[in-house]
Amino acid sequence: MKLFYFTDPMCSWCYGFSTTVKKIKEEHPDVDLQIISGGFAPFSDQVVTDEYRKFLEYHWRNVNLRSGQQFDHAMKFVSDTFRYDTEPSSRALTVVQSLLPEKDFEYLRLLQQSFYVEGRDITNDGVLADLAEAIGIDKHTFSARFHSDEMKRKTLQGFEFSRQLGVQGFPTLLTLEKGAVKVICRGYQQYDALKGAIDQQLSMASEITSGVGQSCSGESCER
Repeated sequence: MKLFYFTDPMCSWCYGFSTTVKKIKEEHPDVDLQIISGGFAPFSDQVVTDEYRKFLEYHWRNVNLRSGQQFDHAMKFVSDTFRYDTEPSSRALTVVQSLLPEKDFEYLRLLQQSFYVEGRDITNDGVLADLAEAIGIDKHTFSARFHSDEMKRKTLQGFEFSRQLGVQGFPTLLTLEKGAVKVICRGYQQYDALKGAIDQQLSMASEITSGVGQSCSGESCER
C-alpha cells in the first residue's frame, strides 16, 4: 500500500507527529510511505516579532503537551535576516529524495531536531548542506542540486500536488484508491489512534487484484 505523508519541516505539529510516523514505519514495513513537502509557508517574509514569538511558543507548548517532543524556546535561529520561509527546507528534503531517497525520513527528523531543539536556521543553505552531509551526502553535490532549477521546480510540484489532493493542513496522511482520495489522518494523532485505520487500508489493499492500482508522480495521478 502506498501512503502519502504531507508534511513540512517547519510545521511544529509535523514535528510532534514524527514519532507517529516512525512507529508506522516500524510496525508496517510493507507500507510504501511517500513523504511530500506540502508547503506550509513557502516564500513567506514573516519575521519573528515579539507577537509572532508568542504565537510560536503557544503552539510549541501544545505540541509538547500532546506529543512529548522537546523544544528550545530560546529560538536561537531568530535574527534580523531570518524569515519563516519553509521553501528552502522543503527543497532540501526534495534534494535528499533525489539523491538518497531511503534516508528522506531520517533527514526530515534531522531538520526538525536542528530547528526545534538546537535552534539552527534551516532556511540557511549552509545549514541544510551540513545536515545532508550528516546522512552521507557530499555537501558540494547537495548544494549544486539545491540551487538547481530542476529541484526548485520539483519542490513547487510537491506544493501543487498537495493542493490538487485537497490537503489543507499538515500533517496529513492519505491514500489514493482508484483515483479517489482517502484521508487516513488530518492533523496530529498518536499511533494507537491510527493503527485501526491503517490496518483496514492494508486489508483492503491486499484484496486488490495484482496489477491494478494507482501510481502518482509529482504532476499527476493515474489509475
